[in-house]
Amino acid sequence: MNRSSLKKLLAGLSAVCVTAVALPSLSYAADTAVSTMVGDANSDGQVDLSDAVMIMQALANPNKYGVGGTDAHAITEQGWKNADCNGAADGVSTNDALAIQMFLLGKGELSDGKSTPVADATKIHLKNTSIEVEGENATVDGTTVTITHSGEFYVDGTLDDGQINVKIADEKADAETVKIFLNNANIAGKTAPAIFVTNAKNTSINIVDGTTNTITDGDTAYAGDNAKLAVIEAKDDITIKGGEKGDGVLEITANTQDAVSCNNDIKFNGGEVKISVLNSKDKADAVKGKKSVTIKDGKLKIEAEGDGIKSTKGAVTISGGNTKIKAGNDAIQSETTIDISGGKLIAGGDRGLTAVSGINITGGTVIATATDNQADDKLMSGTTQTTVLLNCIYNAENEKDGTWSKDNAIVTDGLDIKYQKKYRYVLISDKTINGAKSCGFKNLATGAKVTHTDGNQTQFQLSLVTVFDKVDPAGIAPDGEIEKPAAEESK
Repeated sequence: MNRSSLKKLLAGLSAVCVTAVALPSLSYAADTAVSTMVGDANSDGQVDLSDAVMIMQALANPNKYGVGGTDAHAITEQGWKNADCNGAADGVSTNDALAIQMFLLGKGELSDGKSTPVADATKIHLKNTSIEVEGENATVDGTTVTITHSGEFYVDGTLDDGQINVKIADEKADAETVKIFLNNANIAGKTAPAIFVTNAKNTSINIVDGTTNTITDGDTAYAGDNAKLAVIEAKDDITIKGGEKGDGVLEITANTQDAVSCNNDIKFNGGEVKISVLNSKDKADAVKGKKSVTIKDGKLKIEAEGDGIKSTKGAVTISGGNTKIKAGNDAIQSETTIDISGGKLIAGGDRGLTAVSGINITGGTVIATATDNQADDKLMSGTTQTTVLLNCIYNAENEKDGTWSKDNAIVTDGLDIKYQKKYRYVLISDKTINGAKSCGFKNLATGAKVTHTDGNQTQFQLSLVTVFDKVDPAGIAPDGEIEKPAAEESK
């Protein structure tokens, strides 16, 4: 089939799906056992065009055709799970309907993006100073293995100094995802990135359940063309995700370089990822995505001498997961917006949340501490969850910089969370105070009631976004007696 014919057929199939949202449902669930087949949205035991139609109907009219919808043939809970079939494991969207169409044309495969690689996946065995390959589309040159086609690549063993390079010859002709599965893999890239995505439409790094994997650089900075590259460097989109259980671990240690960098979009979709960036001289960064950085799921722990998470051209979005950041510079920095709608974020840096056009908190648990500035309240017009900004007094017990130790965390009764580093400025946003007219805060270490304004006010009157000055973390003891160091309000 030539390119012109393919375009026409795709356009026709898309039109069928779009038109179908206005028509009665064409799906009929099988009467036998419930189908768990990937792509089988209508649970009839096979994958065909009606599954793409079902997805479009459920998305366009969820009240009628979505899970629990009023129509007799609305999509079921299992059908909805089956519908997430484009391999990204990012929820059901029109991309899944398109994936089914491409599959029916013989132009792609369907995958839930969570399963352990199939038996016929290419195996890459790391042997310290050599590499062995079982399967297709991976070639070895010394201690570099180059992946040349999309598919599943299962990596195990240890590589003392080398690289996994993803280099698709034509990403338009081969636009499917390159899926790298780390299965107790330990990769050191001492002179060049340990994982380098040179050319690919999409690449995913999958952390196999129950495994621990390490990726690191060396003690000497990269030189020449590699000088500014990260330990994991991607020229195109990259996703780091876990398995179905989500208990796989990936530890990334950057001794001299940035840890993870991408020219396009970076996504974290699961697993447990620990990133340590140790270069204090150059203030190296942990995660840099040029277009965007998105956190949807999993556990992400970052300790960086430079910035924690940075998007140099676009937004940083957090909708789920559990993220902890301890940064020497900005905890999170965005060239456009920081958008937080879910999950848990506990972040600390010299500045907390730094954005250019907006800081929008609409859900989740957010605590951002800083020694310089936690956030700009003028950028928070898009915030819909109650948020407080606390500007603390100078701590006279700390003559060096007047900051408060992380042990003196300011929390609510329902939010006992430890801070990541010392602070003078705090942002708190959480459902425990959302919609409240007032609340009290306490010192997590001492139980003292935190005060503001004149040293006696223990109730914080709340609006949607409220700034409080002269906040004293030492506060007033629960019995009413003042219990605090001889602190000055400012120096």
